[in-house]
Amino acid sequence: MMKPAATEKFLYQSQPAQPDAVRVGWVYPYTYPVSMSSLGYLTLFRQLDERPDVSVRRINTDNMQAESVRDLEMMGVSFSFELDILEIIRILQHYQLPLFARDRDSSMPLLFAGGPVVMTNPEPYADFFDFFLIGEGEEVLADLITAYQKHRHLSNRSELLKILAEEVPGLYVPSLYDVSYAEEITGITPEVKIEKRWMENMDEVIASTPILTENSVFSNTFLVEVMRGCAHRCRFCLASYSMLPARGPSLESIIEKIELGLIHTDKIGLLGALIADHPQFEELCTYLQGKKDAKVTAASLRADTLTPHIAKTLKQGGQQTVTIAVETGSEKLRKRINKHLKTEDILQAADITAHAGLATLKLYMMVGLPEETDQDLEDTVNLVKTIKKQNPQQKIAFGCSTFVPKAQTPFQWMPRESSKVLQEKHAYLRKQLYKYCDFRPSSPKWDSVQALLSMGDRRLAPWIVEFVNQGANLGAVNRTFKKIQVPSLAWYTERQRESSEILPWERISLGVSKETLYKESGL
Repeated sequence: MMKPAATEKFLYQSQPAQPDAVRVGWVYPYTYPVSMSSLGYLTLFRQLDERPDVSVRRINTDNMQAESVRDLEMMGVSFSFELDILEIIRILQHYQLPLFARDRDSSMPLLFAGGPVVMTNPEPYADFFDFFLIGEGEEVLADLITAYQKHRHLSNRSELLKILAEEVPGLYVPSLYDVSYAEEITGITPEVKIEKRWMENMDEVIASTPILTENSVFSNTFLVEVMRGCAHRCRFCLASYSMLPARGPSLESIIEKIELGLIHTDKIGLLGALIADHPQFEELCTYLQGKKDAKVTAASLRADTLTPHIAKTLKQGGQQTVTIAVETGSEKLRKRINKHLKTEDILQAADITAHAGLATLKLYMMVGLPEETDQDLEDTVNLVKTIKKQNPQQKIAFGCSTFVPKAQTPFQWMPRESSKVLQEKHAYLRKQLYKYCDFRPSSPKWDSVQALLSMGDRRLAPWIVEFVNQGANLGAVNRTFKKIQVPSLAWYTERQRESSEILPWERISLGVSKETLYKESGL
């Protein structure tokens, strides 16, 4: 059982732990306020905390206790972004646990991870973890605890892991697989695949905030998941392909959760990869408009699903900014990436937000997409200028990242441009648009590190450790490559892969075959 902090309000009944409860550390590799805004992390914590046969405690980077974690039997890590591994290494170092799973013995907790990053490509992190959860935690976690309880008496760590892998569908134990290399991977044995597990009925465990606190990125906000996954299948998008099929709870279940939240707070947040794809989202907006005192925020919207009714709901709820993922101003390039948005849809959505009185329109775009030309960049400039000309009083925030190839997507074979080229593209957009928008680019060099981990294999484990020891800053990237003998950054990120190449993550099946992904890539 987790003892509530003074500023926390539990919206469920935490169960006292039995004397022989499984002792679990639940890790989020960032600070407490960030962890308390992570609905996935908190939902699974609740699932554990409601079980009397589990004793669970939360661990964040700013609340690591002086006492040892060696009393724990398992440590689970919520792994949302590739660069999370840097903090995870620091956490292991803080608790003086051996970094590599092969060096930990039966007196130390089993270390496992779940989340979209390790579900798509766990291989760069394979040497650090005993196992990974492949799929949605609500499906896998309960079976893991039950199986572990039966076999926790085993002192042989390897034997225990083998049994857990056999008994728990969706459990990937890297030590049970051998990988051979020349420069590329030449073989992965055995040829057993781990199938992703997912929730078919979202009404059974609809994700909503279980613990409210003012000390959160979304202070005292009750979050509820409206949709999971996205059916549009943009070819670069990890969230779309890793979370298929797209689905959501019923309108009745969503409203029931919101009513619970409104008992405790007036702040409601609607989450999902594409919330407006819910078949009854307009009805949900009508319901929310009836809650005059509720403050409502929503995740990113798609331009061709944004309606005046939705915009009115957000404005009434106090939201000042609406976010639209456009990806590029070029209609031709949007078709290439399977983002079937017409320019007129984007302009209409911008008008709707302006007329609703939403003060800021936030656009998400990127540079460096496959087959991008100078004309595509010019189309992006012209789109932003046109939006500003139509609605000169509305502020435009332009978030511009760079293309990062992601495992388990159709663009996993695609090369990434060099950081130098991508910096030049960012510089061009900044020069052309500084009068029209607040231009907020990502760092191409950090994006390249993200791409390295996204497309990497097991050989990167010593590189990751050395990178952390060197300071984990951009200056350490080249120093680390000089010290650790692995293929180059360009080899991992800037080359086009052949369709026949064995990819590091081929033993993980998320439900879309390699052949289908290659066909959708357009190569």
